[in-house]
Amino acid sequence: MRQVLSITLLQFRLALKSKGTVAMVFGMPLLLTLIFGLLIGGGSDGSGGQTFPLAVVDSDASFASQKLVEALREEKTIGLRVARNEEVTRLFADKVIAAAVIIPSGFEDDLSAGASPEVKLVAPPGGNLQLAVWPVISREAARVAEDYRLARRIAADPASAAALQAAYDRVTRERQALGISTSHERVQRAKAKPDQRLSNLGERALGFTVMFVMMLVFSMSGVILQERQRGTWGRLLVTPTARASVLTGYLLSFFVTGLFQFAVLVGASSLLFRISWGALLPLAVMAAAFILCSAGMGLFVAGIVRTYEQQQVVGVLFVNATCMLGGVYWPLELVNDTMRRIGYLTPQAWAMDGFREVMLRGGAWSGLVRPLIVLLALAAIFMTAGLARVRYE
Repeated sequence: MRQVLSITLLQFRLALKSKGTVAMVFGMPLLLTLIFGLLIGGGSDGSGGQTFPLAVVDSDASFASQKLVEALREEKTIGLRVARNEEVTRLFADKVIAAAVIIPSGFEDDLSAGASPEVKLVAPPGGNLQLAVWPVISREAARVAEDYRLARRIAADPASAAALQAAYDRVTRERQALGISTSHERVQRAKAKPDQRLSNLGERALGFTVMFVMMLVFSMSGVILQERQRGTWGRLLVTPTARASVLTGYLLSFFVTGLFQFAVLVGASSLLFRISWGALLPLAVMAAAFILCSAGMGLFVAGIVRTYEQQQVVGVLFVNATCMLGGVYWPLELVNDTMRRIGYLTPQAWAMDGFREVMLRGGAWSGLVRPLIVLLALAAIFMTAGLARVRYE
């Protein structure tokens, strides 16, 4: 046990010995959170700070489309103005708005027929600020669609505007009283309030924490290749220390270093940006599962490539690509169903879901079962495959 702890402590110190590494793994995530969260996204609590200038074009002019306009107008993160279709180009040119929501003609008819009309978000070429507000629009569109369909079912006379309005008011009152939230046109019971969500700052802090923790653990998992290139790996294996103890020490150092980085980033973002990360125990369990998964995948890659440099290059490309697919850079609600399914083939997507569950709803274990099972299963698979490919020469 002493040998295991010695190896763990040594690798932990080596990983954080360089000032450049410390700046990268701790400073860079916080800096990116500041830039993309505060300077672009507005307030830290999701209810105050900068509002997003948005125009809405109601091409349907129906009961359902008007309810969507009203819902968007009530959003505190949106500065909404109603515009005609021909006005949008001028508003973009005058930089009055950053994006426009287009409610298509036939919106209400499609809802009545059971279809899912597509609400479009348009922005000037090169603009990306609209990514921060699309989850809000998507959520409100889904909520209005569900409320409207329920109202038509219970209305005494759906063709009567007064009867439909009364039924719609009843549906919204009962939804708010029961604490029901709507997502992707499904009604789900949740402890969170209907409008509760992570602020843009919280999303950025979570995303960059997940990304940089995975990068560090991936980088450390290639240390065996580095030791082999330097010749210290072979000398270590001929010592009286058992091979199992050597490997355990290295794996434990990966885990401890990743957990330390996660704890520092969580603490720093809480103090600097007043982000609430939720209950400590479920947060730590989620972090542990994600770090184990990252270590296993990094070790597997280290077993495939031949040099430490190759492992670092492959690791950076892999982490960045899977972060894009897994909803770290932008929410998976922004992509189509096919890309969303592909996104959930990555550990980051499950980690983001699990951490959001902790941050928004207190981390009830029932909501963490699937993310934890998936992450631990991936950790077991890749760790086993990676250990099988470790060379002891």
